Amino acid sequence: MRAEGLTERVADVILQCSGFQSGTAISDNLGLYFPVSVTNRIDNNSLTRDAVVSIDTGLGFVPTAVAGQVAGSRIVFNGVSFTVPASGNFNVRVSGVRLDMYQLGASAPQTVMANISSSLPMPQSQVTVASAQTAFFATLDDTGITCTGSPQPSTLTVANLFAAGTAFASTRISESFGNAFQPRAAGEDNGTRFVLNYSGFPANATLYLPDLVAGSDALVPTAGGDLGLPQAAGQYVPGSGTLLLARVVGADATGAGGAPVPVPAGPGAVTLNSVSTVALTGGAGFAVYEVVDAGTIVRESAQFPTFIGLPQVTAAAVAQESVAPAPVSTVYTASTTAPIQRFAAVTPASDCALLGDCQAGYFPKLSVPTTPIQLTVVDGVETGQLGYITVHNDAGGLMLWTATITYQSGSGWLNLDNSSGQNGGSVRAFVNPKNLPAAAGTYAASILIDGGPMAGSVTVPVTLTVQVTAAPAPPASRVTVSAVINAATFAATPLVAGSLGTIKGSNLAGQVVVVTFDAVPALLLYDSPSQINLWVPAGLVGRTSAIMVVTVDGSASTPQTVALAPAGPSIFAGGVLNQDYSANGAGNAAAAGSILQIFATGIPPGATVAAQIGDRQNLVPLYAGPAPTLTGVQQVNVAVPDGLAAGSVPLILCATVAGQPYCSAGYSLFVR
Repeated sequence: MRAEGLTERVADVILQCSGFQSGTAISDNLGLYFPVSVTNRIDNNSLTRDAVVSIDTGLGFVPTAVAGQVAGSRIVFNGVSFTVPASGNFNVRVSGVRLDMYQLGASAPQTVMANISSSLPMPQSQVTVASAQTAFFATLDDTGITCTGSPQPSTLTVANLFAAGTAFASTRISESFGNAFQPRAAGEDNGTRFVLNYSGFPANATLYLPDLVAGSDALVPTAGGDLGLPQAAGQYVPGSGTLLLARVVGADATGAGGAPVPVPAGPGAVTLNSVSTVALTGGAGFAVYEVVDAGTIVRESAQFPTFIGLPQVTAAAVAQESVAPAPVSTVYTASTTAPIQRFAAVTPASDCALLGDCQAGYFPKLSVPTTPIQLTVVDGVETGQLGYITVHNDAGGLMLWTATITYQSGSGWLNLDNSSGQNGGSVRAFVNPKNLPAAAGTYAASILIDGGPMAGSVTVPVTLTVQVTAAPAPPASRVTVSAVINAATFAATPLVAGSLGTIKGSNLAGQVVVVTFDAVPALLLYDSPSQINLWVPAGLVGRTSAIMVVTVDGSASTPQTVALAPAGPSIFAGGVLNQDYSANGAGNAAAAGSILQIFATGIPPGATVAAQIGDRQNLVPLYAGPAPTLTGVQQVNVAVPDGLAAGSVPLILCATVAGQPYCSAGYSLFVR
């Protein structure tokens, strides 16, 4: 039985009786007691007629008209009456009882026992009626769907969507034993269903799903081609007893109601080529599939693509998908209206162990160097190099990774400039000056890079050495600003409202640090005794200069005039990523036609952005706007043009405001 199920039909209970006096009138109140709730459909008097008592007096089992009285975890059939045949032998069978297996917990297999109450003499009163175990497992492309521009054909079919190169993300659902996928049976409202929930899609995205999905044992299984099977719309032979999923029209968000789309008639195999859209509201929607055919012995799975039509990228986005057996319900007892079959709200675990493909190349694999990071602070000042961790996906699929700190000694003395990403990226570890340990010594921490259950995780050790060579000098009261520079290039350029700037000086750290421009406070992103990184207030748009003051614990710097410009694109060092999210460099050049992700500051909202790569000017970006989750940073996605000579070429970004172009310094881009 399925441990996620709330209405699981358990085995029949049969009493084989012999040696009774012929002609004896038997009248019995037969009861069954379970460790979990009985969940049959009941009427307003708590009576059920889909659990049946049958009597066999020699001519086969004949159902009685006695209804079962349901109360919690027991069902009682009152007044079961019959006459003992001439043989003195008879059999009594109870069938159709349903139980809430989820009360046992969806974990390791657990045996379910029934206690029998009867006036008939019995050598035993307890029997095994079920073994409950987790039934459903899934793969959801590591739960992330990257939204990129994606074409769609004029005529929508599965084959045409594949041929047009429409982007898709595959979903795979598997059963852990042979009869977990169950078509609708007599007395049930539906077969086993699955509800797919989508969120985070751009407003201009359209989703398409196959109307019918052929399972792993079908003539030709449906597959997107990225999870081990050849790409195919799927072929199914009607009535073959092989797995077939059908989209449900009119179901609600729990997966209840509605009806599956019809299965095309034979006589031979039918190709499952039709698709329909998933209704999205605010970038979110759902779809429901129902098992309409399945085998009962061989373990089956089904996989299908979610096609993503996206004419153009207008903003960076990462969509999410989840799947759960359905209808999802919180009705854990017998009910007059709740659907049968129904399931608890559970998220299936990965099915790769069931199918033996956890190490397959189409799943992501985290790659992170494990070289220990050594940080040193002498008399409160960090010395040496900062610690960099490069993150890479060495295999297929989408890897969503996170970075977290665990301290073995001390606390809070480490900062990370990045705590998450997709596929490739980097994490910079540096000392948090506000939480430096006061005592000299060696302190340990570790940084966990977690790529998810499929990709794995890596731990990078971090050691901080604190040295004190002299008695600390009394804190200086004078706040001094020596330079106001570009945060991306550290060049002395005008600042841009809404972008990032850096202040160099002394005595810039304290309990309360405030930086104002014409009395407008700036958002501080980082501060140390010698440096402040900040977000220039957006309210300064239109000004050519501003008076800047740095105040630390009540002590203010000398006011100074800071130049402002309408725009000033500046590309961060190491801020150009190739299409596979790896950092562009001499040993990792970008291919012609691939998409670059350029991270810069100094590009105001509304500016017209163009790029120059080598001698190719006025390249129009696929996307130019705010970089997600990075305050004051802008992202420009642009394709590498064909025909460039391999090697280093200049990359320049230009932002035009009110007809005036403002261009960045040349950045060394490597192409191949």
